[in-house]
Amino acid sequence: MPILLIIWAAGLLFAVLYAASNKPKYFDPQNVLHQSAMSLSFDTEFVEALSKEKLGLAGSVIHFQGRDCFCQTVAQSHISSVEKLAEKQQFNNINVTLDEPSSLKTYVPSVPAVAVIDMEGKLHYFGPYSSGMFCTEGDGLVEPFIKKDQFARAGATVISQSQGCYCNLTSV
Repeated sequence: MPILLIIWAAGLLFAVLYAASNKPKYFDPQNVLHQSAMSLSFDTEFVEALSKEKLGLAGSVIHFQGRDCFCQTVAQSHISSVEKLAEKQQFNNINVTLDEPSSLKTYVPSVPAVAVIDMEGKLHYFGPYSSGMFCTEGDGLVEPFIKKDQFARAGATVISQSQGCYCNLTSV
């Protein structure tokens, strides 16, 4: 009986410590994306950087991910729902893993992240899938930008000031 109590207490302590270490993090903790996005040429520069990676961009939803990112696992059901919505709206889904050195890391401060490029090759949205710790379906930031009725907007929406479950790439 005392061994079970010790195991239970150790498990509880581990759970509390783990939960405490996973507090919400800023998507752009060093404000690099925030500063870059203020430039009038940011949209064009970002799309050009994506083009250099040999990605077919027009009509695409680009999913930025990291292999060893716990938040990627937490967000997977939301990411899957975004992929399904993109397919329904006749977008291509492109997955980009940013574990290796890449010029895209200068634009993508954290993962998971997503970009929406319209049929004309223009950026409409770039940022996190959602804010908050659990990145669940239904509370996303990106979904309105995938729906066709949102394409009348002028310029891109870049979300950099969000808190949630993100793995920062600039500190890696």
